[in-house]
Amino acid sequence: MIPTIRLEAGCRYLLLRFDRPAVDDAVSDMLGRQVSPPFDFSPATPESEAARAWTDMVVMLSEELFCPDSALTQSMACLPFAGSLVRGVLIAADHPRRGAVTAESHDDRPQAVRTAIEIMEAEAHTPLSVAAVAAHSHMSVRALQKAFRRHLQISPMAYLRDVRLRRAHQDLVEADPSVATVASICHRWSFTNPGRFAALHTARYGEPPNATLRRIHT
Repeated sequence: MIPTIRLEAGCRYLLLRFDRPAVDDAVSDMLGRQVSPPFDFSPATPESEAARAWTDMVVMLSEELFCPDSALTQSMACLPFAGSLVRGVLIAADHPRRGAVTAESHDDRPQAVRTAIEIMEAEAHTPLSVAAVAAHSHMSVRALQKAFRRHLQISPMAYLRDVRLRRAHQDLVEADPSVATVASICHRWSFTNPGRFAALHTARYGEPPNATLRRIHT
């Protein structure tokens, strides 16, 4: 449900709309775990230095976007800034996860689990196995599975699949459809079953991967 917004006459407004999957991905990256179910933002943003800095960034970017010669009119240059806006609003706005994403230290997970996560994030593009991750984390496969279940409520393989899905989606958004294909991106991130990849992507992002690949460039 979209809330009703009352606008006062004589004022200038800049409205931003963030896709839910983009927000969910940003929170997952910042917390190092998949976040569910979705959460809602409070209608008002608290007064803070972070909120003022985010507002300044929005104004600056909006001015650049409306400038015909700006590099930000190109999707490859604009997308990283869009990601910064999403992360910035997660720090500035009021929502149930704000304390976690703004905490200086919220990671109370064992070092072995953090090591495993770092390996998965850094080497998701390789044919990485849970056994290899466990070995590099100095744990048995069973111990790694139990630790992930306890601290992340997810299996190591499911976490790795989620990392690969996020990276594949980003590639689909950034790729040129005249050069890249869904199959090539699917293969790059170790999805051996294109149909399964399409189903996962559609469930997570609300559209099939071929639609994402074409959407930015149409």
